[in-house]
Amino acid sequence: MNQRTYITALLAFSFVLTLFTPIIAQQPKSEAEIRKLLAKSRSKDLKVSDEANEQLSKLDSSSVPALVVILKKGNSCERVRAAGYINEFDPKNPNVIPAMTKLISESSLKVLFNVQEEMMCRRAAGQVLALSADGIKELKQLLKDGDDWERETAIFALDDLTETANYPEGSLPVMTELIPEIGRATKAKNEVLSGMADEVLGQIARGPNTELSELVKKYIK
Repeated sequence: MNQRTYITALLAFSFVLTLFTPIIAQQPKSEAEIRKLLAKSRSKDLKVSDEANEQLSKLDSSSVPALVVILKKGNSCERVRAAGYINEFDPKNPNVIPAMTKLISESSLKVLFNVQEEMMCRRAAGQVLALSADGIKELKQLLKDGDDWERETAIFALDDLTETANYPEGSLPVMTELIPEIGRATKAKNEVLSGMADEVLGQIARGPNTELSELVKKYIK
């Protein structure tokens, strides 16, 4: 093979390689692969966690089916992380809100290991609900009818939401309905709940939305 023929063959091989490389890189990861990466991402070894998070950052919409499986049957932390990725790739996915509501409402007796981490992840499920108008409706229901754990989780999520005042599209009507529930929560015997409810009302009052700010004033102590 002369030099010209060799170079032509090499260029042809390189072209073929560029065609196939993106296909290989974009193959969706399986449920098992994603769960392994999620576990490694929580490692105390920074090198391990950084590498796992780097791989997780490459997930895309093709991973949604595997993420939905994790959302439904993973542990608490896996389910919340899966919900976050699904929201990024498929914001209207119908599986997220029911899964996060269920996670919040599950009995704490089911949390047998890594109690602190599990509880934190279950709290984080409320923050996922706060990302959409339909999710805020679930927070309203939890705040109204939930037990102490559920009501606290709802008010913590609303605290984060009202602190930034970055309300999701279409959420103004449900926020309007939610304010009286927050007002009632300020009178709860649970001091954590009542204290956080006061804080949430104050943040809404100081926020940029004039309609909500005016509505909330009659509930402020």
